[in-house]
Amino acid sequence: MQQIVDVQENARTRPPSPSPPRRGILDLVERIGNKLPEPALLFAILAGIAIIISGIGAWAEWKVQPVQPRVVMTEKVDTDGKPIFDLDGNITQERKIGADGHPEVELVPHGKTIEPRSLLNSDGIYWMLSSMLRNFTSLPSLGLIFVAILGIGLAEKFGFFSALMRSIAFITPKRFIAPMVVFIGANASVASDAGYVILPPLAAALFHAMGRHPIAGLAAAFAGVAGGFGAGFFPSGGDGALAGFAQDASHVIDSEYTVTILHNLYFKMGSAVLVTLAGWYVTDRIVEPRLRRSASSQKEHEEASVLADMKLSHQEKRALGFAILSNLAVLAVFFALVLVPGMPLHGPGQPTLPDGRALVHQPITITPQGGQVQSAPEDILVREPFIVSEAAGRARLVEPPGSRWSHVIVPLIFFAFLFPGLIYGRMTGKLNSQRDFVEAVHSGVRSIVPVLVIMFFMAQFVNYFAYTRLDRMLAYAGGSLLVQASLPPEFLIPLFVLLVIFGDFAISGMLSKFGVFAPIFIPMFMMVGISPELTTAAYRIGDSVVNVITPLNSYLLIILAVLQKYRREAGLGSLVSLMLPYSVVFALAWTLFLIVWYLIGIDLGPASPLDYLPK
Repeated sequence: MQQIVDVQENARTRPPSPSPPRRGILDLVERIGNKLPEPALLFAILAGIAIIISGIGAWAEWKVQPVQPRVVMTEKVDTDGKPIFDLDGNITQERKIGADGHPEVELVPHGKTIEPRSLLNSDGIYWMLSSMLRNFTSLPSLGLIFVAILGIGLAEKFGFFSALMRSIAFITPKRFIAPMVVFIGANASVASDAGYVILPPLAAALFHAMGRHPIAGLAAAFAGVAGGFGAGFFPSGGDGALAGFAQDASHVIDSEYTVTILHNLYFKMGSAVLVTLAGWYVTDRIVEPRLRRSASSQKEHEEASVLADMKLSHQEKRALGFAILSNLAVLAVFFALVLVPGMPLHGPGQPTLPDGRALVHQPITITPQGGQVQSAPEDILVREPFIVSEAAGRARLVEPPGSRWSHVIVPLIFFAFLFPGLIYGRMTGKLNSQRDFVEAVHSGVRSIVPVLVIMFFMAQFVNYFAYTRLDRMLAYAGGSLLVQASLPPEFLIPLFVLLVIFGDFAISGMLSKFGVFAPIFIPMFMMVGISPELTTAAYRIGDSVVNVITPLNSYLLIILAVLQKYRREAGLGSLVSLMLPYSVVFALAWTLFLIVWYLIGIDLGPASPLDYLPK
């Protein structure tokens, strides 16, 4: 992406003044982090480590036994201590109650032991080579980033972003810009992952236009979008997915238990306020002062005087007005398509392929030709050169059904920035030919080429880790240790949050981790009086707070690319040291907030209690 304003580009051409000596833990983190290899090479090295560990684990026959909780039963006796028999003459069983008044549970083996799959044998090498392209193209963030940047890059090339940010800067109180940015980010999950692409570069430009440090704006936006992902005032598609996992897991204990999509709504709303206040504090008190100290006094003076030099001309004001009207028109058409019955985006929908089929993740069994299979004929997918049949296990839609509007967020972003950018460019004289249009589209794509290179290597590492089963082995091993601790809820909640935080560095994706954790912890916690809704609330915290620093967050690379626009020498260490205060403060404040919420006894959402009373 190009620089938002000419003033900033001019400032870069001047020789930088010597920076003051760096000191402190964050500077140490930055120096150590920046000594790591370049991100693309780093992920290639991590992929190589996963390959080696998988081979060692398979050779050493490492094993982890999946477990699930089971209620301890005991003989039911009468007041004299004699066993009670049922009508068939069998001794009646009842749940054994522990000293804490809750039924006792034990962990029992569930399913086959998990062993690492080697990537160093024939099958492993074949899989690595055959899946290399699919690993990259199946990244959820790839399509969103590429399509959205077509419209965003054009709007930025023609100066629409610059004019919009400068106009907002003149009407927004400078001291309240940080909480506004964090709050918008914390509610951006309603638009899926679009907030990662849109808000951080806009916030950086807005901070710069107001005479504040642009990197502080970038950090505040990223903290809201990623660190506050589990917060928000509105239900999102992720809420429905979490509710489905939680309800399935709860049926291990209570087959009639229901978890609704609004199961954490009240807590999410309170969390959005908390994240906003915490992000405001970190931005204004920790991050921006550190950025100012590391900058030269000359640069500070230049940034402080930027606002006075950025007034919009009459032509720019007129162009901006028409561009904003076009943006509102796009949104108006979108809302009409959503709200009017019978329109294309009204009601639920299911994305399909051109032939009407839907992509499904389905467990399969591969049998050599001529082998014996137990599957019904209709479950045989192919017969040559192998017999590939559907295996036992739950199939999962790649693109699940939902509200039709939720499936078109990326096209909406494209058009919402394309039309204002075109109108602004035309009215300011920057769009005069087809060549200007194509060059503007190309400029956005060129800006993300380095990100695409990094994403290729990151995709290999993430999928290697999943193929080897090392991610699930770590999760089950850590989970078993936690559930055996027999601690009260006030201690179990923060420990569970901590476990999820560690899981963020092993398993990518909110639903992937929850698919591993939910079957273990929701039934177990139900037996000690913790509702599935409360477990899900704790999971939201752990899944959110380290999104800003975990390398498995593919959008981290987008933020790094924007950061390097303002600090060319920045590396992963710079980004981690920038975002680490948010991660620490969010984790501590948000976990404490949940514990206080639990002690006060407020429901987490409509018909979503904190406690579960075993039947």
